Amino acid sequence: MIQFIFGLVIGLGFFFWKQRQINKQLNNVLHSLSNFEQIPSLSKISQVRRSVNLLNEDYNLLLAERDLFKHILNTVPFGYLRIDADNHLIECNTQAKKILSIQRWNPKKSRFFLELVRSYELDQLIQQARKTGYKLSIKWDFFPTSNYILDDTNVNDDIESYEPIFLKAIALPVINDQVIIIIENRQVIKDLSHKRDQAYTDLSHELRTPLTSMSLLAQTLIKHNDNKNKMWAEQIYQEINRLINLVENWLKIAQLDGNPYTNLQWQKLDLQQLIISAWQSLAILAEQEQISLEYQGLENILIGADLNCLTQVFVNLFDNSIKHTDCDGLITVNVTQSKENKSQIIIDVIDNGNGFNPKDLPHIFERLYRGDKSRARTSREGSGLGLSIVKQIINAHGGSIKAQNHPTTQGAWFQISLPKNISMTEN
Repeated sequence: MIQFIFGLVIGLGFFFWKQRQINKQLNNVLHSLSNFEQIPSLSKISQVRRSVNLLNEDYNLLLAERDLFKHILNTVPFGYLRIDADNHLIECNTQAKKILSIQRWNPKKSRFFLELVRSYELDQLIQQARKTGYKLSIKWDFFPTSNYILDDTNVNDDIESYEPIFLKAIALPVINDQVIIIIENRQVIKDLSHKRDQAYTDLSHELRTPLTSMSLLAQTLIKHNDNKNKMWAEQIYQEINRLINLVENWLKIAQLDGNPYTNLQWQKLDLQQLIISAWQSLAILAEQEQISLEYQGLENILIGADLNCLTQVFVNLFDNSIKHTDCDGLITVNVTQSKENKSQIIIDVIDNGNGFNPKDLPHIFERLYRGDKSRARTSREGSGLGLSIVKQIINAHGGSIKAQNHPTTQGAWFQISLPKNISMTEN
């Protein structure tokens, strides 16, 4: 009897100890499920069962949202990719596969992005976005390739190339050094733009001959008319020549677009002398407005360039500054070597005029674009091609140009960068 009572006590003790452990575990589970509202009237097991059911419902809802998100990504008209910190492609929608010719990609098998998409430009964009932590974008001609995967370790070396596609890519750095890439196919826009430009070019070719004939006729009228009629003939002659200049400018842009490097007549030039010469061609206009030029920076700089084209660059820039600078104004040209890249020469053209309207800045170099006319100090109107020609010529020389308002003078600030492979300093 005593043994039975002793065993019963031990059994009851073990039962209550076990029950306490279970209650403790249930309390821990309920604490971890504290996001769900608890009902004290229910037993702890019922409360846990209810919370688990709610958790399961949330899980199923998340799965449904994930499937919806994947469906949306696969139907949107742009490409979507996600690259991990080791440059493996871990997510890719249908449109990205189509645009970038990604074939036989398997998200369960880890493969490097460059193994699937052979684009140096896109790879550099990913690296820069990850390094800087900022959203970056590029536009470039992508050459699709056929990169069929033969097996788990080999990539087919027989790569078939296709026609280039003009793309725009946006890189968004996210958590854990991952990068999201958004790809937009802009080939249709580029084709339409090319057709539009070709139409303008064809029209310009057709207009050049009759305009030249009209100019000669106007000259003849000037010679054979009295003073009263001569005034009208001279005005007609000026307007015809303005149209001729517009046609020639457009044809020059079209020529630089076609094959810019071979269309240039390369020779060794003194940069400072070229700039001064360009200014002297506008000396009459500058003297009328009492505007002066100041040259600063490096001297005896020899560059390999096209004399006529590069002269036109500075003539157009100076003419733009004269139009927007008040009397007794100053235009400064400062030539320096890039601090970030020793192989670059920087040319700053700065005036103290009324600067650019902020809304015009993104369109400054677009063809036929004219900014706010109320900001021009003179009544002389341009063709809307001057700054576009400047950009085309600078690009053809392997350089770049950007426009902004100078923080000190509040006037226009053009910054030209030319690579050192076409520039040399002579001691």
